[in-house]
Amino acid sequence: MTELLVVITTLAGAFTTYRLAKLPRFNVIRASSLLTIVFYFSVLLIHSVLISETRSPDAAEFWATVFFGGSFVGMSAPHRFSYYLLTISSLCFAVIFMVLLPLLDGIGGALGCSAFISVAISHSLRVTVNKLKGA
Repeated sequence: MTELLVVITTLAGAFTTYRLAKLPRFNVIRASSLLTIVFYFSVLLIHSVLISETRSPDAAEFWATVFFGGSFVGMSAPHRFSYYLLTISSLCFAVIFMVLLPLLDGIGGALGCSAFISVAISHSLRVTVNKLKGA
């Protein structure tokens, strides 16, 4: 169940950032920052009021981290990425997040590195498919 929620949260972070960054007065940094802050406080509120009696912010921090990582993926340039590639990148990030990030605990930049790897995988896939079509 947690894995499915990680995938959904990653997709939400990527797609909302990607779409919001296209609006006037927004860029990828503003979109990612605003959405992550709103998401964090929403999850913290839901967790504190509705779910947990202990009111621990740990769960909110975990889900905000997942959303923020998805938001990193959503920062990809719109002229290079379609929704299809954004979905592939988000799914790759979710897998990398669940497998690799626990091994990199305490290493700075692990979240951004995971997002970069997922975007690089989907970009490489696109380049390979385009070369195969042209050949």
